[in-house]
Amino acid sequence: MSGGATFVGRVARAMAAAAVLSAIASAALTSGIAWRAAVRDGDRRLDQAAQTLGVEVPAKLTDAEAAAHADDEQLEVAPAGLRIALFAGGRRLGGDASLDPSHARGCRDDRAWRRCSVGIAGGRVVEVAGPRGPLRAQASALAAASLLAALVAGFAGVALSGRVSSRIVRPLRRLRDDVAAVDVANPGASWPAVNDGHAEIDALRDAVGGMLSRLDAALAQSQRFAADAAHELRTPLGALRAELELAAEEPGTPPELRAAQHRATEQVRSLGLLVERLLILAAPDDALRASREAVALCEVVEESLAALGATPRVRTDLDEAAHVRGDAVLLRALVDNLVTNALKFAPDGEVTVRVAADPDAVTVRVEDHGPGFDASERERVFEAFYRSPQARAGGVRGHGLGLALVHRIAAAHGGRACVADVPRGACVVVTLPRWRPSA
Repeated sequence: MSGGATFVGRVARAMAAAAVLSAIASAALTSGIAWRAAVRDGDRRLDQAAQTLGVEVPAKLTDAEAAAHADDEQLEVAPAGLRIALFAGGRRLGGDASLDPSHARGCRDDRAWRRCSVGIAGGRVVEVAGPRGPLRAQASALAAASLLAALVAGFAGVALSGRVSSRIVRPLRRLRDDVAAVDVANPGASWPAVNDGHAEIDALRDAVGGMLSRLDAALAQSQRFAADAAHELRTPLGALRAELELAAEEPGTPPELRAAQHRATEQVRSLGLLVERLLILAAPDDALRASREAVALCEVVEESLAALGATPRVRTDLDEAAHVRGDAVLLRALVDNLVTNALKFAPDGEVTVRVAADPDAVTVRVEDHGPGFDASERERVFEAFYRSPQARAGGVRGHGLGLALVHRIAAAHGGRACVADVPRGACVVVTLPRWRPSA
């Protein structure tokens, strides 16, 4: 997996951030509403106190009588923390002496007090003031409660964001798994046609399926072309090699011509080997898997070394219990290419071939003391026609198909090929499923 941020993580973080921001915005909005509600409630209390005094002081009362009512009202509202005073023409008639007359009407803030001015009958004005502290306490309590509720909602959103985002991207994960399961040898046929019921994902799935179908057709066409070309080359190359070998046996051939015939024969033999490798690489997997028989790998290795004439330079360690199920001819080609490649890159050194079996797998390990592989090219050495810079610089002849052939045959037998770490030289390991008579 890539080291970057995952889509699920991004969705989860976005949801968590949205939940926290929503909680903060909700708390701020609720706090503002709570403060305004507390102020309106306080203003209503002050207005009611003023209206009560206005009812008790009709216009027909004299200023002295009205003043007496205002003083009495002040005594009644004082326990509630209120102040009240009655004014006429800017002159205080009665009530709290600390209140000054105001020319404004309505309610307003006056330092630590909330103050309201209400006009009553007879042109008189009632001034009522109440402390702002209780308003702040009430608004703070409401704001704290709303903030707590918002924070709980925010934390719940954060806690659920991962689960919700995972559910959102579940169709994408299924699509990813389907893409990962595509058979590279037969991409179109291995693509599932079942949709998820999500319009966007289904459209993407259909697009991927169409692309794989086109790739399938292009792959089949290229395989047919390579196979046809190799088949067409096989016959004339075989005939040419036979003619050269017959010509070399003619008596009286000058040494220079005989040497040229020998070089030409070797070139034709090399071309024939290249064609045979191309045929295997171009063959579909079904054809490579067609023959399945029990094969003793130790016998395959012994036959290969004897045919190559490489026994004096090769040290072997063979497990007679190493049996696999597959095609003996292809497995022989696998061993031939492994050993030939090791001998070619280590012309003066020893090559070791080990075949070992464990309960589930058989490994073929070929190690040489040649230049080895750089860490950066270990994956590329199994690509067709790839030749390492060391091979090119050292003038080692080849086409870059040997290890590609090994990789293809191993994969066709349900195994894999890889480059192992060794202190010196190169080591290629092929792992195949083990066959046992009871299996």
